Amino acid sequence: MVTTPFDSLPAPSNPTDGVEGVVRLLQGLGFRLRWACEGLAEADCDAKPVPGAWSIGDQLAHLTALVRWGRSAVENGQASWPGNVTDNRHPLAYLEILEDLSATIGVIRRDPRALAEATLLAGAPEPVFGAGYLINGPWADALHHVGQVTLLRKLVGNPAPAARAFHGQPPKGA
Repeated sequence: MVTTPFDSLPAPSNPTDGVEGVVRLLQGLGFRLRWACEGLAEADCDAKPVPGAWSIGDQLAHLTALVRWGRSAVENGQASWPGNVTDNRHPLAYLEILEDLSATIGVIRRDPRALAEATLLAGAPEPVFGAGYLINGPWADALHHVGQVTLLRKLVGNPAPAARAFHGQPPKGA
């Protein structure tokens, strides 16, 4: 078993203090992704429930792009939608995503203004969206896709271990 900063969640801070609500959202995303991917096999990443549907690997590639978009916006002040990545579709792809989430949290905690000043560039002719769109855009979409990974794992016959997401605790025995 791989060890990550998202194996369990720390006790929550006051979510109304500064950026702690956003940090907690990102921590929850990381925790859920971490346990949604524990024990994935290569065959799981390639399986599609029906022709034309996204595989778990496709979901991971999209998650990579979403989280990198948010990280880039926070680190650089603005970021354009990079489009889905063509790699990072393998069983350990989630580790790169968790690294990006951890780095994003680090930037936000070091400089909360980085979050307040972050903008997303999306669409044509490149409209600018403020920091609030990070939450209802890439980060909410990422939570959605983690749910799809979890569901697809059930469909391919390799369900994710049952972490206690509400409590932020790993599965028993992990």
